[in-house]
Amino acid sequence: MTNLSQFFSLAIMLLIGTVGVGQDRANDLQDIVGEKGSYAEMDLQKRGYVHIKTDKSSYDVYSYWWNQSQRKCVSYHLSDGRVQSIVNTPSFDCNQQSNNGSNNRYSAYNHQSHHHTNQTHYSQQDKDQAYERGHSDALYNKAYHNIYAETELKNAYTEGYNSGVNHRANNTRYHSNTGGYSDYARINDLIGLSVDRTDKELKNRGFTKLDHLNIDGQKRRHRYFYNKSRNQCIETISRNETTLDIVGSSRCNK
Repeated sequence: MTNLSQFFSLAIMLLIGTVGVGQDRANDLQDIVGEKGSYAEMDLQKRGYVHIKTDKSSYDVYSYWWNQSQRKCVSYHLSDGRVQSIVNTPSFDCNQQSNNGSNNRYSAYNHQSHHHTNQTHYSQQDKDQAYERGHSDALYNKAYHNIYAETELKNAYTEGYNSGVNHRANNTRYHSNTGGYSDYARINDLIGLSVDRTDKELKNRGFTKLDHLNIDGQKRRHRYFYNKSRNQCIETISRNETTLDIVGSSRCNK
């Protein structure tokens, strides 16, 4: 029976080791969950944390904070203006090395924990590096080039590439989706306003509403606006009568 217990204990340890690295609930910071983003920032600063970076993924925001005295990196997930979760993340997600310097291989990474589907880095170095290669290829607009023979590495590269495509799109949401030298109307300052106010401001800036589409059980709405004088087509995304995002679009029927 002792040998059997040892076998199961070893199996469980091996299973845990394959799941991911360094991400679990930040138990001492759970009171921040549910707060508005601005209040969460103030609370983290009071507790000795310094903001490192913020990354947007679709309609969500992931913010990374570093506590030098504790040598601790945490990340909170912000959605609909409030903190949904806050977790411990590896030091390299805050551009830091661990005390033993074991994270040197991550120093040039372009992806963080939240870019993974399960929001956790791979524990296997070769898989995480394959993911990083795919992520970087897409991030810098390189062609899909999966050089791996092993299925797990092939899949990791593909997942990383898909993540990089999304990351690049989020990083360039400011773009008007037009080229040339002509100016375009400013729109990003309207994010977070009510739908009615957003519509009025867009009208004042020369936009005409063309069409709308309801998705997610009628909760999320996509509206399309066109500014003829600037040849600018945009899409607004809203939910619960609040504008979540505004992006350039090519779907205007001019």
